[in-house]
Amino acid sequence: MANSTLTKGSIIEVTYKDPIFRNAWYVATIINELKTTPTKNTKNPNKIHYIITYNTLFSKQDNILQPLTEVVDPLFVRPSPPRTIRRNEDDVFKVVEVVEGEGEGGGEFEVGDVVDAYYRDGWWIGVVKSVSVNEGDVKKYVVLFGNFNEEFVFDGSKLRFHVDWVDCRWMIPPKKVYSVCDCGDCVWLYR
Repeated sequence: MANSTLTKGSIIEVTYKDPIFRNAWYVATIINELKTTPTKNTKNPNKIHYIITYNTLFSKQDNILQPLTEVVDPLFVRPSPPRTIRRNEDDVFKVVEVVEGEGEGGGEFEVGDVVDAYYRDGWWIGVVKSVSVNEGDVKKYVVLFGNFNEEFVFDGSKLRFHVDWVDCRWMIPPKKVYSVCDCGDCVWLYR
């Protein structure tokens, strides 16, 4: 079922069921809704899909780069996450301000924080593995992407706290603890 708060012109984020991309969210805009045409084999004849245009993904048509447009299932769509998330004194995350529009990076992060890192034109879910401070007190964050078992270094401006859209509300996952098993594969355990 489509989210009733998402309408034509809404800025959203889209993911895929493909395992390679299921931990990535891409910013897009809803162009229109598309109702499925009932047939004998249609399980849900009134199901709505969204026609969307990506803000950062492009396709080449007639040697011209244009924003990629697709029809997507609402199961893979969420509103843009809140821009401002802060940690309170109990080290618990709370959404203190919800602002419409695409989520932006920036903030202070700690080891174990579940974050979205802006990488390959989308927001990829990862975990802060380490924090270092360079000259000029600039923090750098090593983020581990579990689906690739790879790590990359990011500035804080390319990170945001990860939140999940569950039952029409934002949920903040707990920190994760990093450990490596005997076979060398990474394992993240919830604290």
